[in-house]
Amino acid sequence: MEKRVWTVGDVLSWTVNYLAEKGVSSPRQDVEYLLSYVIGTTRVQLYMQLDRPMNKKELTLFKALVKRRLKREPLQYITGVAYLWKYEFLVDKGVFIPRRETETLIEVATFHLKRRERAFIADVGTGTGCILLSLLKDNPSLYGVGIDISPKAMEVFLKNRARLKLTDRAWGLRSDLFSAFPERELFDAVVSNPPYVKSHEIEELQDEIRLYEPVEALDGGRDGLDFMRRLIREAFPRIKRGGFLCVEVGMGQAEAVTFLMRRAGFTGIEVEKDLSHIERVVTGWKH
Repeated sequence: MEKRVWTVGDVLSWTVNYLAEKGVSSPRQDVEYLLSYVIGTTRVQLYMQLDRPMNKKELTLFKALVKRRLKREPLQYITGVAYLWKYEFLVDKGVFIPRRETETLIEVATFHLKRRERAFIADVGTGTGCILLSLLKDNPSLYGVGIDISPKAMEVFLKNRARLKLTDRAWGLRSDLFSAFPERELFDAVVSNPPYVKSHEIEELQDEIRLYEPVEALDGGRDGLDFMRRLIREAFPRIKRGGFLCVEVGMGQAEAVTFLMRRAGFTGIEVEKDLSHIERVVTGWKH
C-alpha cells in the first residue's frame, strides 16, 4: 500500500480542525505560525506552498510542536518569537510575552517623544525590550535604558537590542526599579508595562498565561497596584522637569493610577483607551 504524501495544505487543514476540536482558541493562526516556522517561510508565503509535499523531518518537528501547543504552551515560547508594533522580538520561557495592548503605550509615548531631540528614556520591567526598542527604532534621536530585575529578561533584552541594531543607543541594566540609579533627575521619560494582575485573579487566567508565564511579571499584589505604587513614587524624583511617566494599566485601574500619580506630584494626567475601548495607558507630567 502506497504511503500517503502530506502536503502543506493537507497538514494545515487537518491540524486546524484537530486543534479546534481540542478547544485551542485560535487554531488557524496557531497552525499558520507553526507551519511557517517549520518550513521556514512567512504566513503569507505559506499559502503559495499548499501543494508542496512535507518531508519526514518537517512532519516530525511539526507534530512535536503541535503537542506542545495542545498542552497550552504559548505559541511565542514554542517558536521563540513574538510580534509587536512593527518588529519581531525574541522571547524565551521566564520572560513576559509582549501583547497587543502594549502597542497603545508605544503609540502614546511615541506621540509625546516625537518632537524631542536626544531624549533619554527608562523602560522599567523591560522584559524583551519591546517598548524601549520600538521607541528607539522609530526615532533615531532617542536613547534609553531597559531595566529589569530578571537575569533571563536582561539576556533576552540584549539579544533583541543586537537584532535591532540598537547597541549604540540602548543599554540594559539589572535593577530593582531605580535602586541602581542615583535619586536625581536623569530621564526625559519613564515608560513601563508593570505587573498589574490582582494576586487572587492569577489562578483565573487562561492556562497559556497561568501555567507558563513568569508570575513576577503578572502579580501586582492584592489590588494589582503594589508595583505601580513603587514605580510612581520612585520615578518622580528621577524625571526631569517637562518629562513624563507613561504606564500601561489593567481594566478598571486608570482612576486609581491617576490618583497615585497626582499624589506623587505629577500633573496634566491623561488616560488613553486601547482598541477594545479599555482605559489602558496613563501619562503624568512633571512640570
